[in-house]
Amino acid sequence: MSQTAEIPMVPGSESPLELKHIKAVDPHAVYHRRAQRLLTLAKDSPLADYFELCRRVVSIQARLAKEADFGQLLSWGKEGAIPLSHFGSEVDSYWQGLLQQLLSDLLPQVDESVARVVRLLMQQSPEQLSTWGRALREGRMSDAPARFSLFLWAAMGLYWSHWAPMVIKRMDQRKLKQQSLCPICGSHPVASVIVDEPRAGLRYLHCSLCESEWHYIRAHCTSCGQDKEMTIWSLDDAQAQVRIESCDECHGYTKMMFIEKSPLMDVAADDLATLILDKELNAKGFGATTVNPLLLAHETE
Repeated sequence: MSQTAEIPMVPGSESPLELKHIKAVDPHAVYHRRAQRLLTLAKDSPLADYFELCRRVVSIQARLAKEADFGQLLSWGKEGAIPLSHFGSEVDSYWQGLLQQLLSDLLPQVDESVARVVRLLMQQSPEQLSTWGRALREGRMSDAPARFSLFLWAAMGLYWSHWAPMVIKRMDQRKLKQQSLCPICGSHPVASVIVDEPRAGLRYLHCSLCESEWHYIRAHCTSCGQDKEMTIWSLDDAQAQVRIESCDECHGYTKMMFIEKSPLMDVAADDLATLILDKELNAKGFGATTVNPLLLAHETE
């Protein structure tokens, strides 16, 4: 390695070069691209079987993102708060319905060992699912069974990503401050993405739950915010498409995906494909400050 509708829509600027503090994404497009990327990366991966399971889950997400009934947008937090982090318990029935659809579609596509897990999850009570879902969203990954986390997060991600674009249209982005957690739902990022639009070299953090992206100044730690002791790592050279930025202050790190160099990359899939980088940084005493929706079972905090 080398070193709701009650909030009025806010009109945007006419300038194509204006910095967008938050970028809404099309969840169907994100899931479709992720599934294709997982298929490609699985070909040369020792984790090919797991990549295939994730691809099947994400492919179902892509279809449900277009076809599922998401009901009506429930009321969210007060203006100025993180809007989609303040849903009450009434939201549970919506994402749990998506969970049942996802599991029903997945069941005939998996082998018996995975099918047993799927059937067991389908039998859980709404109250238990609510408890596990809340634990995952609050970052208490170990409070939910590891074998269920991929599926629980996939269903919640479907629901939150569906409503995030509508909420973004109704936010006054001028009031936003740089922050480490998603300004839409309060979740951790998967990784940084370096883009070439609206200007080359801008960094955005990609949300692990609602898939939104928000601007974050480069050379600043995405966890503690300091800008003095940062180190860039890569496996091959300084121009690698996936690099890690580590912080000597808080000893956290986040991956940077240079989408401008490789437009087919996906934050979750390519993070999963570059676990060797995590192993190297963990050995040096650094810990990830990000969450991968395809790898929740490996999170401990």
